[in-house]
Amino acid sequence: MARTNPTTMVYESLKEKILSGAYSPSESLPEMELSKEYNVSRNTIKKALLMLENDSYVTIEMNKGAKVRSYSTQEVLDYLQLRVELEGFIVRLAVPCITEEQFQRMEGIFTQMGQCRTTGDLVGYSALNQQFHSILYDACPNKTARDILVRLKLQMRKYNMKTILVPGRDALSYEEHRAILEAVRVRDAAQAERCVRTHVDNVRKTFKENLPLLF
Repeated sequence: MARTNPTTMVYESLKEKILSGAYSPSESLPEMELSKEYNVSRNTIKKALLMLENDSYVTIEMNKGAKVRSYSTQEVLDYLQLRVELEGFIVRLAVPCITEEQFQRMEGIFTQMGQCRTTGDLVGYSALNQQFHSILYDACPNKTARDILVRLKLQMRKYNMKTILVPGRDALSYEEHRAILEAVRVRDAAQAERCVRTHVDNVRKTFKENLPLLF
């Protein structure tokens, strides 16, 4: 079995810590400390940090080192505005291509989302939400558009997950997903696009209206 490349291993580990919130925005990532933590050379750490910078997870400044990238409120709002357009486009292309097996998976996930709401498991609900949308992305024949959106969503994951914690947002989100599912059920691509655009735009509005809580 091939051994995992040390640089890739460090990259994946640091990325997951950034996405999970284990590292805070603007937190420094000292090369020496990371070298000791991962038991690898500083050169390996440098390469991993450069990969993270290339993927917009960290910033590297001369004589200051690397730190976790932080986003302004306007950058997050701009991202959500872009997501409205890009996700609508992706769903419009995906609906005619979605298989019955994929639709059944969406139905199953939607049922589990309802169960999470009932038990108050909003973290679980958010994870299922991501799976629901991922099925639509996978069905989209435009791989370039899909890859761009997935990369953007990864970078903004910690902000996306927070909106579901706003009181009342889970009920609205659930109904928005019900509408998307019904449009997919009847293979109405135009209606599915409208529903997805409404859903993402409401996420943007929720974020904008609750900045002190979410940012």
